[in-house]
Amino acid sequence: MWPDWVIAFVGDGRIALLALAVIGLEALVIVVFMRSRARVGSLILTMASGAGLLGALYAALSGASAGMIAVWLVLALLAHASDMGTRLFRNT
Repeated sequence: MWPDWVIAFVGDGRIALLALAVIGLEALVIVVFMRSRARVGSLILTMASGAGLLGALYAALSGASAGMIAVWLVLALLAHASDMGTRLFRNT
């Protein structure tokens, strides 16, 4: 069985906040250190879609309204659609 602190950490959404912080740190590292070696915009869009999903997870676990969860999911969808659009139509 899981320890109580793990159940609390996951149950109240802090795990999603930790994951969001990791994504933010990754984005910062990419922007600072990989400027010329990677398509930063595409990577940021990929991270943004994941961040939107994590925002929805946090909202759901922390008891936010269904409307707030929907806002996060729509933001994730827009970021994902933008990411896919840039990948599909990059060379056309």
